[in-house]
Amino acid sequence: MNDLENNLKFEYLYRDAGNYKQFGSAVFKNPTLIEPDVATEKIKPCLIDGEFFYPDKVKVPRLENYEFDPEMDHDWYEFEKFSLTNEKPTEVISAQNFLDCFARGIEAAQNIVDRPTRREV
Repeated sequence: MNDLENNLKFEYLYRDAGNYKQFGSAVFKNPTLIEPDVATEKIKPCLIDGEFFYPDKVKVPRLENYEFDPEMDHDWYEFEKFSLTNEKPTEVISAQNFLDCFARGIEAAQNIVDRPTRREV
C-alpha cells in the first residue's frame, strides 16, 4: 500500500452569521495509521459545543476571504470530519502531532508555520 493512501485529512468550514460557507482542509502525514473515527474521538472533547474551534489555536489555514464585518463574522470554525486520503500532505507536522496539539489546545507547535490572522492581513 502506498504511504499516501494513509494520510489523514481534517475537513472544516467557516460559516458567517449570514450562513455563507467556505470550506477548507489540512492533510497530514499519518505514519501511525490513525483511523478517522479515532481522530474524531480525540478532538471531540476539545470542540466548543462538540463542533466548533478557533483556527488560530490549532494553526489550520483561515478561510475568510472577505473583509471582517463584526456584525456578521466571528472567529469560530466548524469541524466537519476526518478521512483517509491519498492527497499529499499540506502541513509539515504529522497527524499525531496535530491531534496532540489540538487536544492540548496549545497555541503553536514547534514545526507549524505561523499564519497571519485575518485582522493582520
